[in-house]
Parts: sequence; structure tokens; C-alpha cells
Amino acid sequence: MDPGPELHAADFSGSHVAEYRERLDRARSEARRRFREHLEAVFGQRGVTAPEVLADVALDALTVWRSVDSGEVCRCSCHPRLPESDLHDYGFDCVCTRTPAERRRAFDKWRNDIEAFWRSPAGLRIKVAEQAAETELQAWLADRPGVIVGSHGGLAPEQWNGEVDGHRFYFRERHGEWRIELDLRPSGRFVRVVAGADNDGSLQYGQRELEHGDVIAEGTAAADGYGTTPVERAQFIVETIRTHLTRQACTHHRGALPSIEAGLGVEVRWCPACGTRLSTR
Repeated sequence: MDPGPELHAADFSGSHVAEYRERLDRARSEARRRFREHLEAVFGQRGVTAPEVLADVALDALTVWRSVDSGEVCRCSCHPRLPESDLHDYGFDCVCTRTPAERRRAFDKWRNDIEAFWRSPAGLRIKVAEQAAETELQAWLADRPGVIVGSHGGLAPEQWNGEVDGHRFYFRERHGEWRIELDLRPSGRFVRVVAGADNDGSLQYGQRELEHGDVIAEGTAAADGYGTTPVERAQFIVETIRTHLTRQACTHHRGALPSIEAGLGVEVRWCPACGTRLSTR
């Protein structure tokens, strides 16, 4: 009888978790203070008596929902909630509150800040390191016929597109988990993508059809040979794909192994030609 999946208890007592919770509590407190002041001002403008009292009542009625069993505040997303981070100044400086001219100024500042960073010593060090890594990758690819890397980069996710021995591939890693898709083809599904920006900083959008392929391998960043540099990652991707292709094309374990097993008198668990596992026993 199948006992069902195991349940594992996670330990959230680490110092980094405690720091995260402290930041979250601070953000929640600041968000409530800001929105309470906002409501007090709105109620005051409308001549409400004791607007500070009504502001607290209104916030509790909208955002504080408690479990009938434990009395703890429910954090389910189906309830209205206050911001839990200082993004856009807790919502008070969201782009929706800005005029076209203000959006243009904010966009220019954001772009100028980025350009200033890349001109700074820290930015220049990153650029030099990235250029050296890219030069190393291109030199590695030059000695690998049949391997093409169309694009690569990113951190969350890291993505690679290219071709290995005539087979188009897509590699994606996020939060330490990766997969490789092979023989990409149109999926019939489309996504909205950023196509540019207007003069006031407003984004323009377009559509792009997604492609998908057969997932031939997946795992974690702890896999042997995964590496840390672009060359190491490319080598890992190419070797994984070529191992898959070799096993797909191998006929040894389909035709010759029965006679080998008969001669040895034992079950052959691995194909000696391509390494395919033939038995789980």
C-alpha cells in the first residue's frame, strides 16, 4: 500500500529568516502608518469627527482578517492588504500618480543612474569581467563545430538559446533549478513583451509567440560539472545534450544486449556503448 508522500518540517529559525521577518514587520508598520495618515487627511477634508479613530477602524475592517480557530491574522491574498515593501514609496509614488512629464523625468533619472553606475569603478570592474568571460566563451565556441549560442545571460532566470548538432535548444535556470528543452517549435501561445518606450517613459508592448521543446534533462545547480563561468555552463549544456542524442541514437542495447546477457548469464543494467540505464534493480 502506498503510504503517500512524506511530510518534511522546515526550520525557519535561522538568522537570515529572522532578519527577513524583522524587515517585513517594519514595512508593514510603516505602511499602516502612512495609510492611516492618508485616511485621516481624507476624512478630515470631509468634516468627519475624530478622523484618526475612523482611520484605524477602516484599516482594521479592510485589512485585518483573523482565523476563527487561532485568532492569528490571515495573510491569504483574497483579503485586501497593505503594502509589505517600500516599492513606489508604499504606493504613494506609483507611476499611476504621475503626469506624463513626471514619468519622463523619472524615466530619465532611472536611465541616467544606470549609465552612471556603469561608468563608476564598480560598474567598470563588472564590465571588464563580463567582457573577459565573453571572450573566453567565444574562443571556446570557435573550437566546437556544431555548437551555436544565439543568446545567453540573466540571473533569475539564467537563459541560453542556441543549437547543438542541428538541434535547437533552450536552457533555463531559476532559484537553483534548471531544465533543457530540445528541438524547439512554435507553441501557438503568445505573450505580451515590452517593445519600447514613449517619450514620457510609458512602455509600449508587442506580442511574441512562445516556443517549446522536449524536456530532455532537468536538475539542480548542484549537478556535477554545472560550473560557474559561461564556458563551464556552455560545456555542461552541450555535454548534456550530446549525451541525450547519443543515447537516443544508440542501437546497441536494443539489439546486441540479449546475446551478451545470454553469454554472461547475468542481467546487463547499463548499456556499455551509451551508458543508458536499462534496469532499476
